[in-house]
Parts: sequence; C-alpha cells; structure tokens
Amino acid sequence: MNRRGWNRLALGAAVVLTAPLAAPQLLAFPYAAQVHAHQVRSVDPITPAIVRAVEIADRRVAAGPLGQARRPDEPIFLTGGGWRWAWLALTSRGAMALTRPINDAVIVNRIDPTGRDVLNGRALGGRRSLEGVIAHEMTHGSLRAHFGPFVDVTRPQQLREGFCDYVAGGGTLSDAEAGALLRAGADHPALPYWQGRKRVEAAMARPDASVDRLFADWKD
Repeated sequence: MNRRGWNRLALGAAVVLTAPLAAPQLLAFPYAAQVHAHQVRSVDPITPAIVRAVEIADRRVAAGPLGQARRPDEPIFLTGGGWRWAWLALTSRGAMALTRPINDAVIVNRIDPTGRDVLNGRALGGRRSLEGVIAHEMTHGSLRAHFGPFVDVTRPQQLREGFCDYVAGGGTLSDAEAGALLRAGADHPALPYWQGRKRVEAAMARPDASVDRLFADWKD
C-alpha cells in the first residue's frame, strides 16, 4: 500500500472511532423508548423506574431558572458502564455521566439493577440517583443554550457544576461526607460540586437573584 492509501486508511479509522462521539446511536444500543420528547437508548431493558427518573429529571430542569432555555429533546444513552461508556467517555470514565456541546446528548455510566441509581465505582461518592444525574447533565445543556457553547471552558468549574447540582436538587456527596473531607483536608472529585452548590444555593436565595447576576458576580 502506498502512502496515499495509508493516509486514507488512517482517515477512515479516525472517522470510525470519532463518529460515535457525535452520534452515540452508532454504537447499536439494543433498547429504545420515547419518554416525553427524549429518545432514550439503553444496553439493558428500559424499566418503569428508568422512565420515571427521566420524567422527574425533565420536570426539575423545566422548573429551574433556565428551564426555557434548553432544548427539550436531549437524547439519553444508558451505556451500562461497559465498552460503550469507555468509548464515549474518553478521559471522563470516572464520571457518573457527561454531555458534550456537539449534540447535548446525555451519556450515562452504569445503572444499578433497580434502575434508580448511577454508579461510578468509587467507594465514596460512587452512587447518585438517576434522575439527579440526568437533571444535572440536562442543565449543562441549559447553560450552553443560555450563555453559548463555550461556557464549559469560560466559566469556573465550581460555578457550572454547582449550578447544575442546584437545579438537579442535590449532589453526589452528602453534607456529612463533604464536611468530613474538608476537616481532613482531603481531596475528592465531587467536592468542588458540593462547594459550588452551597454557594449557588445561597446566592439564588437572595431576593434579587438571577442566573445572569450569579454568573456575572461569581468570584473564585
């Protein structure tokens, strides 16, 4: 094979490997269901508990301060935490879920057998309700719709993640767990989320609060 042929082969391989990042449905999820405007695809059967979780998440985000900003039909992919999750998560494999600006698809890690919680394998902060995880990720879509696609890199992590947890109604760490980490001077990936949510809750409780003011006045 000549150099041009190798270049074409390499380009084709790159397209095959990266195409699912823009269109996760290419990874052949065997189960699908329509929940309100959301197309839900899953590696496992979509149970009533999963449907309820999507419905609860949808209502939480719609009732939030940016509920009208987001697209109402984000697709949701329940990967089962296997090879599909590894392919789609890339360097974020320790996360509960993720979204990307390219399509606002909600990509979810492994769900426990009850269909109620998402698991990421951590001993501490390794379990969170499915509705909370989905609402958190949908809110990232709301932020991108309101502030533009680059909000994920132009605004502080604690602000973005704290706001998403605020809308979702909670986070991965309990107050007791976060307090113990702070007292011990220990680090944890979910700690900035908890700290951010507490700051956002305080700011949004003020009489003159708004999302625009929150983001404009935020100081690290």
